[in-house]
This record gives sequence, structure tokens and C-alpha cells, in this order.
Amino acid sequence: MTHNPPTFDGCFEVFLADTPEAKEIHYRIRYRVYCDEMGFEDKQLFPDGLERDEWDAYSVHFLVRHKFSGEWLGALRLVKPDRRRFPFEEHCTPYRSLSKACYGQAVEISRLCVVKEARRFALRKTHSQFEAKPGNISFLHDYRNLNRSIMWGLYRAATVYSARNGIDDWFIFVTPALAYFVNKEGFRMRQIGDACDHRGQRTPYRLSVQHILQNPLWLQDYKQDYRLYSELAETRAVRYGGRDLRQIGVVSFVSRA
Repeated sequence: MTHNPPTFDGCFEVFLADTPEAKEIHYRIRYRVYCDEMGFEDKQLFPDGLERDEWDAYSVHFLVRHKFSGEWLGALRLVKPDRRRFPFEEHCTPYRSLSKACYGQAVEISRLCVVKEARRFALRKTHSQFEAKPGNISFLHDYRNLNRSIMWGLYRAATVYSARNGIDDWFIFVTPALAYFVNKEGFRMRQIGDACDHRGQRTPYRLSVQHILQNPLWLQDYKQDYRLYSELAETRAVRYGGRDLRQIGVVSFVSRA
């Protein structure tokens, strides 16, 4: 019997965080990754477990959820400039000054992250198989591609959002490893400044939204783009008679209040 290979769209879904609740989930994912797992940020600065900074006021936030378990696994934000300044410009200077038009039609991709807990979720198409076992060969194959698959799903959602909202270009400020994978997947990047030291070596690049949309990667998968988190909340309210549905890990319960 021939089995269709698992897909991102079959296993995951991307949401635009358009409510305070959704943004809190986004900040909690960042706290897990940047404070707990990687130690890039000081936990003491975020006693509420929400990793935030001044750029969030200028950002559009995205989330990735595992369909079968409901676990939130990844995040990304699009940062709009603050008074003709992008976050990466705090750490390096572009070869050429950015134009006024550029600041009005570009964003910086920032806080792209996937929680370590995602390793439990191989690309599976049924609920009964959603939790993979590390000793399984197919799991090992899936895990090698899982982080990148989630990253491409977030990229696709952010690209569609950008095209719909008059955003022509992206800036990314990334490590050599991430730049390698982005370039390998056929995304044309133009280096716009020298590499600098910020949590390791990072280099600024510029990408065209239209060129990203033309990548053949999107012909294979990632066709669902994104949903609004508020639509998810409305669906839950209808399904549970207006009562509040809360989630703790992979377990959900309906409050009686």
C-alpha cells in the first residue's frame, strides 16, 4: 500500500496572534526558548514568564500549533520600524542607508523560535500517532526536518500577510547556519551589512516578498497560510456553549463559570 508522506498542513496550523491571549502565548513560547532553553535572556527580567521587549508594540505576531495535541510549538514576529529604525540596526550598520520608502514598505523577521518540546511531535497524520518515540527511525527522519518545516510554515504565513499588507521586503539578522538553510531552500538573500557579534555571529540580509512567494516550496505544502486566533476562540465558544475553554499542556478543560 502506498502512503502519502506527512505534510506540514496535515500536522500543524499557523495563527496570527490578534488577541491579548494569543500574544501571551507568543511571549510564553519566547520565554521557554530564549530564557529557559537557550539562556539568551535573563529570567529575572520576566518574572511573569512572558519574554517581551519594546519592539513588540510595532510587531505582528504568529504562532504554530500542533493540530492533534493542541500544543503551541513555535513563534515568529514581523517588526515594523520605529522612527526609521529596525532592530538589527542596533547591532550593525547597513552598507547603504535605508531609504524612507524602504522603512515604509519593509519589516524585520524576528524572534523565530521552536520549543524543544517539539521533538516529541513527528510529522504524523493521525491523532493516535502524534507522539513520536525517539528510538523510532521514522521519528529520527522527521525530527531532522521538523524545525525547518515549522520555520517554513511560519515564513509562508508571514509572506502571505506581507503581500496582503503592502510589505515588499524583509530584513533578517541571522546566524550562518540559518542563512545556509534559507539560501539552500532557494530564497534569494542579499547581504546588506557586515557580520557582527550578537549572541554569536549574525549577518543582516534583505529578501523580496514577491521572490519568496515564487519559491516552488509552496507548491508542495504550506497552502493553508494562516488563521486568526480570534476565529479559534470563537469556534471554541460556540462548541462549548459560550463557556471558557482553557488549555494546560495537552489537556483542555471547560470552566463552569
